[in-house]
Amino acid sequence: MIAPLLALGLWACAGGGAGDDSGPAPTDGGGTVDGGLPDGGGTDGGLPDGGGTDGGGTDGGGADGGTTPLFEDLSSRRYYYVESVVYARWTQARPATVHVEYSFDEGTWLSTPSVERGEGTQEQVLLGVPFGASVQWRLVGDGEVVAADSPIQAGAHPPALPVALVDVALSDRWLLGADYLLTSVNQEPGGWTRGTWWTVIYDRQGRAVWALQTPDERWTMYAQVARSGDHLLWDANTYWSEWDDGAASRVFRRTLDQEWDNLPTPGLHHAFVQLPDGSLAWGSQDHGGGEALVTRGFGEADETVLWTCDADWPGAGDCASNGLYYEDRTDRFLFSFYTNDSLVEIDRTTGDSLWWAGEVEGGYDFAEGSQAFTWQHGVSWTEAGTLLLSSHVVVDGVDDTWAIEYDVDHETRLLTQVWSYSPGVYARTNGDTWRLDNGNTLHTLGSAGHVFEVDPAGQAVWHLSYDEDHMMGRSEWIPDLYALVGATAPE
Repeated sequence: MIAPLLALGLWACAGGGAGDDSGPAPTDGGGTVDGGLPDGGGTDGGLPDGGGTDGGGTDGGGADGGTTPLFEDLSSRRYYYVESVVYARWTQARPATVHVEYSFDEGTWLSTPSVERGEGTQEQVLLGVPFGASVQWRLVGDGEVVAADSPIQAGAHPPALPVALVDVALSDRWLLGADYLLTSVNQEPGGWTRGTWWTVIYDRQGRAVWALQTPDERWTMYAQVARSGDHLLWDANTYWSEWDDGAASRVFRRTLDQEWDNLPTPGLHHAFVQLPDGSLAWGSQDHGGGEALVTRGFGEADETVLWTCDADWPGAGDCASNGLYYEDRTDRFLFSFYTNDSLVEIDRTTGDSLWWAGEVEGGYDFAEGSQAFTWQHGVSWTEAGTLLLSSHVVVDGVDDTWAIEYDVDHETRLLTQVWSYSPGVYARTNGDTWRLDNGNTLHTLGSAGHVFEVDPAGQAVWHLSYDEDHMMGRSEWIPDLYALVGATAPE
């Protein structure tokens, strides 16, 4: 299992006691935002296991008349792989429904899900905490509120992780509930260049709240939330670091607080998608036939080749992909290629090339007045059935990278442009686009290191970037971080 060790885990309470970071994993999921309750002060509690220093806290009375406090021995720790993930820990006198309220921004309190907990030592993970933050916290349950005497100090921002900047943030117009952005970024500046990659989650202020380094200069360009919604999938491809046609590429599974397992994905060099049965599909340069579309499930011994460029797309010429999308409604793939500036739709069952557009002869044309795509990335279907992608466009001799939406007419074999967005930023390569539930569009400009959320009128409502061109991978919004902890690895 490849797993970077970011830093030694420390018990994070006043007094500086160091200890083991192997406490029990949290079991709850979900998440809410809360207005908070008044603090209750505190006295020391202490832990008998030597793992940290006291958080303290005073009780607010008990169900037995106040003689036995519900909460004692408050303490905390950090997760040693990702030190922005912190835990509150306490001893509980009797069963009760409990949640933890916590704050790292003045005047704003967050809340963990409420969970029925029994007697004894308890622990709750706190998520969405920026690196370097000082976290005030308090326990709430059974009519009692106990505030910890000491804040939890999250680990420092990893020095090599690029610092993001947010200069547009229109909260009344962005996608509600989409509070965290999952993406990946190369720590080395310069766009498409070798370097160490990070899978990272940012909040709406552009603060990193979770980050994991990819080892051995392998590339992570398609991190994503699994279909089950309870864990992450992230790639570590060797195509661009080892120049081995991706022979040693892998996709890993994990929650925010637990390592799971990985799947060999030989030939992976750009995109992969998860299918409804949980298996993965990816474009491969390691299975012959030019580019191949292959699948494999976790636990399966070998890949299945569904399609190859040479056999199933005659006349396409040199094939190397840069985008892949699976549509549940039709059981078909959209497969995009940078070597011939074209995309093709493939039937998953038959492996037939159903139609294509771009430079490959015999494909669909662009309607009069419509901008033709070129060097396209991030192909997808919208809920309305339109085609959405990121494309290189030249306007008055100036390079730009647009998000473009097309209506695809299979009778007339025409692509008609129905919407576009010009950010005024040129990404030489990489990027993707997604239509969001509120009609906004999420546009990532890969090698330029920009992410825009844009409303239907073409107004940027949120913009993240860096002070240099750090290449970014695929991006998506996460509505609830607590859904990504507590699950156990599938057998």
